[in-house]
Amino acid sequence: MGKYVIQKILSNNVVLVEKENQNYIFVGKGIGFGKKKGYSLENPQGIEEKFISLNGLKENEYEKFFIDVDPKIIELVKEIMEMIKNDLGEVLNPNVHVGFIDHINFAINRLKEGIEIINPFLLETKLLYPVEFDLAQKAIKILKENLKIYIPEAEVGFLALHIYGGRGNENKTKALENSKMLNKILTYVEMKFHIKLDKNSFDCNRFIMHLRGVINRVMHHQSIENILLPKLKEDLIIEFKAAYDISKIMEQSLKVSIPESEVGYMALHLHRMNSQKNE
Repeated sequence: MGKYVIQKILSNNVVLVEKENQNYIFVGKGIGFGKKKGYSLENPQGIEEKFISLNGLKENEYEKFFIDVDPKIIELVKEIMEMIKNDLGEVLNPNVHVGFIDHINFAINRLKEGIEIINPFLLETKLLYPVEFDLAQKAIKILKENLKIYIPEAEVGFLALHIYGGRGNENKTKALENSKMLNKILTYVEMKFHIKLDKNSFDCNRFIMHLRGVINRVMHHQSIENILLPKLKEDLIIEFKAAYDISKIMEQSLKVSIPESEVGYMALHLHRMNSQKNE
């Protein structure tokens, strides 16, 4: 193991180090105490892990990043990443760490300034990405307990997208687009059938779970057979037309074709939800 040379002391517990032209943030109790720039760490003890490779951050951006970011936020994000690793059994892509730190730091600063955080796609994010949403709730709990600040649920949705974006080859921007797409679909269903959806109801959640499955299948070029398709087209004329319209919304967002077999299954779900208003 080579030497890690301290480039900047951020706090007693957080230091910026360099090794073989790569920069890292080390987080560990007392790791920066009594140290100075240029100090070499060999086989460092007490460092819990190499925390960040700072991928995505240009060298000339380091100074501004560390001026703007509270070192306490870095410590807490490290704790959050450990929680996520333990809960998921997987490590988030290091490329998302800088964005995660920057987002939380920015959000906390906005809240301290009294600026309201609004998330118009909170419910859709919660329904589409329940695992990541649950982890984001735990992350918010860590932040609240340590920073002694109120953080609204709107922020949970944003953190859930960051977590989703850090898993495997997933994309945070695409996850947000999917949340917007779901919002558009649910709004269309309400207008088409003149109903007010209870988004916590079993039928609505089952429909959303099905849409998640459709997204996953078409993005992985998988298809399912629908032997009921001819009968569904004949018996559920209104619902099938609505499902077709929904498939076009999805195609526009996902940039892939939605098979007619999927349209048929969506029509079945729409029929169940539409039937509820007459009960």
